[in-house]
Amino acid sequence: LIALTKDGKIAGLAVRPQPKAYDSPHLGYVTKTPLQLPLADGGEWYVFWGGRTLAENYHAASKSQRFAMDLVIRKDGSSHAGDGKKLTDYHCYGVDLVAPADGQVVWSCDSLPDQEPGQMDPARPVGNGVVIDHGNGEFSLLAHMQPKTQRVKTGDQVKTGDVLGKCGNSGNTSEPHLHYHLQNGPDIKSAEGLPAMFVGTCVDGKKVEKAEPVRGQRIKRCP
Repeated sequence: LIALTKDGKIAGLAVRPQPKAYDSPHLGYVTKTPLQLPLADGGEWYVFWGGRTLAENYHAASKSQRFAMDLVIRKDGSSHAGDGKKLTDYHCYGVDLVAPADGQVVWSCDSLPDQEPGQMDPARPVGNGVVIDHGNGEFSLLAHMQPKTQRVKTGDQVKTGDVLGKCGNSGNTSEPHLHYHLQNGPDIKSAEGLPAMFVGTCVDGKKVEKAEPVRGQRIKRCP
C-alpha cells in the first residue's frame, strides 16, 4: 500500500505478505459420511466461494475453513433484487437449511442479530449456526443463520434432510449466504478442515456421483 501526498510524493509505504493456502495434511482425505447438500430440495444455488485454491476460495488460507464454501441463490446473474440494501432483497434470505447427514448437534447459536448488508461482525464470525457430529471424526458447520429460526438445539439428534433453520446474515458476513464446511472436531478454533464430497448432487445441470463444489458452479440436490 502506498500513500501519496497531494503533489504526488510518497508519504507512506506498507508491505504485507500475500496469503497462502493452508498446507493441510488432509488434501487426500476421502469423506466417510454420505453428505447431501444442506439445502432444501429443489432450489439451485451458486458457489460464490469454493475449491482448493485461493483464486477459487479465500477460505483456503484458514486451517479450519480450508475446504469451506459460500453459497448464494442467483437470479438473472444477481444474488439480490433491487439495490440490495434490505436483507429481504436477497434471494437466499429465509430459505430453509437442512442437515447434510445424520448426527448429533454439538453446538448451536440462535440469538445473534442479522447484520445489515455490508456490515460485518468479525468478533463473532460464525454468527448463528450449528455444528453436527456425524461420527468418524467428521463435523459439519453451518454458519450465518437467521436468528430465532432454528428447530434444533445442542444435544439433539438429526436425520439427513431435517430442517435446521433459515439462511440469514448473522456473524462476519457481507450479505446473506450459507457458509458450510466439514472439520475434524467440534470447535472451529482448533479443528482442521476436511474435504466435503456430496452425493446426489447436480452440478451445472448434470448429476454427478460425488461433488466437491467449486467457485462458479450451480449446484442442487438431485433425487
